[in-house]
Amino acid sequence: MHRFLVHNFLHKNTTMIVASTNDFRVNQKKYLDLAKQDIQVFLKRGNDLFIIIPVPDRQHVNINPVWAAHMEKARHDFEDGNVMELKPGEVWDKVRELITD
Repeated sequence: MHRFLVHNFLHKNTTMIVASTNDFRVNQKKYLDLAKQDIQVFLKRGNDLFIIIPVPDRQHVNINPVWAAHMEKARHDFEDGNVMELKPGEVWDKVRELITD
């Protein structure tokens, strides 16, 4: 982990942390908690850099509308009891059956 104090364009001092993916894997809670404290957390993997950003309000997350519609339908189906219980060994047989029908 590398810790930097950065003076950003808003003229505020900001703490920035760069962590390797291995360090992040071992210390996920630590880095996620730091991100929630407005500390910029970056993950470095090879030459790539990723930013960890907390999303306090899920309503502001851009979700693919098609995927969101499928998830909403699945939630309603589950709430209405329109579900099928399968044992782990039965899943792919049932998928094949549904695809071929």
